[in-house]
Amino acid sequence: MVRPLFFSERRMTLSRRTALLAGLSGLVVPAFNRGAGAQDAWYPIAGPDGREVQNFRVPVELQTEIMALDNAVLLGAREADLTLIEVYDSNCSFCRRAAMDVKRMTERDRDLAVSLVNAPSLGLPSVQAARVEYAVKQLGGEDKARAFHAASMAMRGVFDGRRALALAADLGLDRGQVEEVADRPETGRVIADAVRLANATNLAATPSWLIAGTAVIGWPGRPTMERIVAAVRDCDKPVCA
Repeated sequence: MVRPLFFSERRMTLSRRTALLAGLSGLVVPAFNRGAGAQDAWYPIAGPDGREVQNFRVPVELQTEIMALDNAVLLGAREADLTLIEVYDSNCSFCRRAAMDVKRMTERDRDLAVSLVNAPSLGLPSVQAARVEYAVKQLGGEDKARAFHAASMAMRGVFDGRRALALAADLGLDRGQVEEVADRPETGRVIADAVRLANATNLAATPSWLIAGTAVIGWPGRPTMERIVAAVRDCDKPVCA
């Protein structure tokens, strides 16, 4: 019988990231600044339906810290001239919808990379999955981590620790070793760091995107995201005047 991940038996009321990890890692995780969701858009970005896409300014220092997180996984060329950061949750339906488009963007644009950062916010199963994903990266490297991410985003239903461990085994990793790394306090601290920075950046929904000192909340669709990338290349802003 597989030993449960050490946090899986805890009885907790889980709502947002603060509740998820404050007790799991022994760290104090700051609450979301809810005011960020109510502020006016920093740039006039429109989605495919013509509606304004929520976006706001982000300190470049925070964007740099998020990109350097230990659990970040790079999709695309490491020598790419532009890197888009995606902050996601393993059980986020819009993240799953975006995953194939993001992959196609990096395949079509060889100078674009996407840094994938798992910052769980949707419940205990997401925390378990994030721990296993980090363990996969530690044991199998970025290639295995990319394969794990792609397969997990193609899943339906709740993706929890047990399903994550099964997926890791399907990718050729030793299930027991993956579980041991996932259970380590160090792994909890790594995930807590991702959550802390997501909170500090006011990323109150997944997926969220960071580019050129700007946070874009939600998935605006591939055409809109490609326009943002093109604008950043042209004028270092998500929208050029």
